[in-house]
Order: sequence, then structure tokens, then C-alpha cells
Amino acid sequence: MAPSRRERERERRREQIIRAAEKAFFARGYDRVTMDEIAEEAEVNKALLYYYFKNKESLFFAVNLYGVRILHSMYRRCLELDTDGYGKVRAMVEALYSFSKEHPDYFRIYCYSGTERFELSESEDAREIVDLRTGMWRLMVEAIMEGMNDGSIRSDLDPVELSIYIHTLAINALNLDFTSRMVLEARNISRDRFWEDLEVFLESALRSS
Repeated sequence: MAPSRRERERERRREQIIRAAEKAFFARGYDRVTMDEIAEEAEVNKALLYYYFKNKESLFFAVNLYGVRILHSMYRRCLELDTDGYGKVRAMVEALYSFSKEHPDYFRIYCYSGTERFELSESEDAREIVDLRTGMWRLMVEAIMEGMNDGSIRSDLDPVELSIYIHTLAINALNLDFTSRMVLEARNISRDRFWEDLEVFLESALRSS
């Protein structure tokens, strides 16, 4: 059954508010943005803004959800590749890097939303984000187990633990602190070179002998 005109209007207005919030969060970061600014950007009054979103946190998750959906679809495509398990794991790692370069603002929000302050949110969008992030972890585990079965990944490791190692290593490699970046720059090691070396490290750690 097609949505009614009223439902379409509600969805249009909700999308309008999310895009306004997205623009503000991308430009100034979560903490420096107020609901007043979002209402002004969206050209709605605060009463209407709070009708759709009860607080700034729920709006933040609505914005973050767009990026998480993109990354999740990238991971799914990696699992469907015609290659061995290791090739799929490597493709997922490369997908995360591509996501960080092609969608840097979504990537920044993706990382920030994983911090402790947002862990207990119960908004519908937050729950979907948890489901999608859990789904990406399961896709990685599935690829690792496939690699262990086909011999392309060493089988003496726990696939769940290994998936967490890989994700943690990759995320932290893309969020280096100032000192680490400064040291790498002094050695003429670019961000791309650093990532390529990380992939070499992962291959040596994962490949079966």
C-alpha cells in the first residue's frame, strides 16, 4: 500500500531536518551544534523539531545511520566477491579505508558514535546502527571462517577474536593521534603508504604457512 500524502509529507520534513543536522554536524562537530541552530538551518520551529526528534542525540544517530548503511553495503559486496576467504577479509579492510576517504564526514561520525557516551541510546536509529555494526562484524567473521576452511587464513586463531583485532587495528590506524602523524610525516610516510604497510602486516599475520 502506497504511503498517504500526509505520510509522505512527514517523511519529507523528517529528511529535511536530518539533512540540516548533517550539515551542522559535519561543519562544527556534535558538541558545538545546538538544536536552535538545527531548527534554523532546517527552517522549522523548535516545537516541530522536537516533534520529530526528542533531542540532539537522536538526530545525531539519524545522521550517522546514513553512513553506517553505506559501509554495511560495502562489506556485503566484499563477502560476495569471487575470491577466497582471505581475499574477502582484505577487501573489507580496504572497504573501510575507501569509506574513510570517500565519506570522511560519515567516517568521523561513525567513529565518534562508538564512544561510551552514545552506547546506551535507545532510539530506533541507534538500534538499527547497532544491528548493522553487528552485521558487519558477523560478515568479517564469516569471511575469516571461510578463509580458515579454504586454507587461505591460518586456523590456529579464534575467528571472533581475530575479527575484533582486525577492526580495532584498522580503525585506530585511521585515527592516529597527533604525535603519531607527526612522526610518520617526519619519515615521509604518507597516509596511503601507512595503510599499505598495514595491509602487508595483516597478510603476514593472517596467511597460513
